[in-house]
Amino acid sequence: MQGSSPEELEQWLLTLMQSTRQHADDKGIITNDYSLNTIVYFDKCFEIDALAYLRVLEAYARSSSSGSSQKSEYWIGVLERHYSAATELFYATYGRRNDSAYFEHTFVSLAKRNQNKSKDEKHGTILNNEREHAVAIVRNLQPTVDCYNAVIEVWANNKDPISVVRSRRWLSKLEDEAKNVDDHSIIRSPLLPNARSYDLYFSSCSRGIGKQAKLHKERAEEAEEILLYRLSPHASLAVRPKTESFNYVLRAWTRCRNEISVAAKVMNLVLMMERIQKEVILADEKGFDVDGEDMSWKRDISPDTKSYTMALDAWIIKAGIKAEKWRSGRVRALNSIKNADKQRAREGVEEVANNPSMDDGSNEMEKAETILKYIHDLDRIGHSDVRATVVGYNTLLSGWARLANEFRPSVPLKSEKILYDMLALAEQGNTTAAPDVTSFNAVIKAWGRTKQANSALRCEFWLRKMIREGGTNFIVTPDVATYNLCMDAHLNVGDAPRVEDLLIEMDSTNDISPNSESYSKVIRAWLDDEMNGPHYGLPGSSCINASNWLNKLLEKERSGEAMLLGPAPELFSAILKTAARTSARGETLLTIGISTFDAFKKSRFAVDHLAYTWLLEIALKVLSSPNNDNRREEVVTGLFRQCCNDGLLSSLFVKKLTEGPFNDEGWTRENSERLCRELLGDPPYATAWSRNLKDQAHNPMKFSS
Repeated sequence: MQGSSPEELEQWLLTLMQSTRQHADDKGIITNDYSLNTIVYFDKCFEIDALAYLRVLEAYARSSSSGSSQKSEYWIGVLERHYSAATELFYATYGRRNDSAYFEHTFVSLAKRNQNKSKDEKHGTILNNEREHAVAIVRNLQPTVDCYNAVIEVWANNKDPISVVRSRRWLSKLEDEAKNVDDHSIIRSPLLPNARSYDLYFSSCSRGIGKQAKLHKERAEEAEEILLYRLSPHASLAVRPKTESFNYVLRAWTRCRNEISVAAKVMNLVLMMERIQKEVILADEKGFDVDGEDMSWKRDISPDTKSYTMALDAWIIKAGIKAEKWRSGRVRALNSIKNADKQRAREGVEEVANNPSMDDGSNEMEKAETILKYIHDLDRIGHSDVRATVVGYNTLLSGWARLANEFRPSVPLKSEKILYDMLALAEQGNTTAAPDVTSFNAVIKAWGRTKQANSALRCEFWLRKMIREGGTNFIVTPDVATYNLCMDAHLNVGDAPRVEDLLIEMDSTNDISPNSESYSKVIRAWLDDEMNGPHYGLPGSSCINASNWLNKLLEKERSGEAMLLGPAPELFSAILKTAARTSARGETLLTIGISTFDAFKKSRFAVDHLAYTWLLEIALKVLSSPNNDNRREEVVTGLFRQCCNDGLLSSLFVKKLTEGPFNDEGWTRENSERLCRELLGDPPYATAWSRNLKDQAHNPMKFSS
């Protein structure tokens, strides 16, 4: 049955149950009279055991199909009920005799009969003694630790936020069973968790599922606590950890990306692994027995490439947190200077210069580089479990990219040096250190984050190098992320036309297709140009460009030209907001606002009250002249009623109607007061559309006085 799907094995088990029932009916054997899934009788033709269930459970553990977790829980539940039914039938048939002499005699007999036989041969073992045969049937139906491990594994592979809780539930069941280790009998063996049980749960904890940083930390702490128990003298040999056990806990800590203590936690664990490794080496050199129970398991613990790479990553996490705080301090100081608050600016600069907690993360990056050098040294002396690979280099490059910002323009030079080192190593024969597309993208990202005059040009230098030399000399071809990072760099320096050119270039190539993020960057670039840029055309022209690109993206989504291609709700809101705030006042702006709003309503996203408010701003701005009095009243009235019908009328919407800005003619304060009375009427207002009018200061009730 190797390679069979879970559904095929499930059908095989059901067929086995049906044939077992049929055998009983044909021979007139008395059964427990339960349902098909839990049928039990004591006869040689009864062939169902926990191993049959295990095949199904392991198949679901290997499966990536949806519903595998629920299916595995269903079948472990069936197995538990089946074993319970067998136990009840045994006690009903033979009573609850459990004397130690008979207990020992039965086990000796079973051991002799099963000696030198495979698991499959044991299915059909025929025991002469009827009671011993019944004991074998019941014991073979008892769920094993492997069965529960399969259920823990299937949840460990599940991306659902509840998966960690479910994994813990089944591990806890094994731990509860371990507390009843003395509660065994002739038909019940002690059930204990083993090392794999805990490692599977560690795997579940370390996947970083969900976005709650507090939850990630709690899971890492729990995993570390369990690991320390497994290392303690009280733990049994069956649960002793291995290198992979430590690595799972290390990974759990590195999921805590906002926790500054991660570096200390990870380094403590790595140093613990090194101490255990050193203890075994010294004991072996002194001639001590390292194969005994106290030392044998320690031989399976030694830091490997994963361990050191995660230690490197932990220092990068700490460096990134410090760098962000350092940058925030610099930004506050500069903002104070811009606001002419010299005293506050002086204090901000002093805080950045003198506060040790405000360092820029360079010390942590040096420690990360030291670990990478240590990996190189171990690799050079022939340590088989530690290799300097592209993963370690990419981790370091990602750290430098995170530290790059407008105040540290030299950081990308460090990234470039690391990339050149990787290329040199690859040319010398160390192909495991050859850079991949992630390596090049990290360098491009570092340049883009500096926002310098030449940063976008350096990004394009690497992009062109990848296009021109890709596939030769260990230089890889670019992907969509490479283009997006270059677009980001041009967006950061306000070059909207170049962002657009890169999207057109990417769309025209056969190998790389732009994604939703690519279109989003072009749209945001033109909107940013509208508000802050030099305007490549008349005011409002950049907003038109952004709207055109949104329409192209919507058209691609409707046509199904590319899977998962479509706009985010923020794009609709951004265009409406920019159209409302720009200095442009042309009729085209209102057309853009209405078309964007209509597209927003037709999309799969929910329109919010801000979208109505921004469209109102656009209408009042464009239609503010006396020539548009009738049209303005018609548009505003229609928008107001639509807003009320959707239950999205807000105080902000009413504020825009009542507080202007107003003109001397056309949209005047008097026209605003009159229109508000017509639209809102006299209080009290209908709850259906006025429940969001919480700010009475902007409530038009004041006009009635």
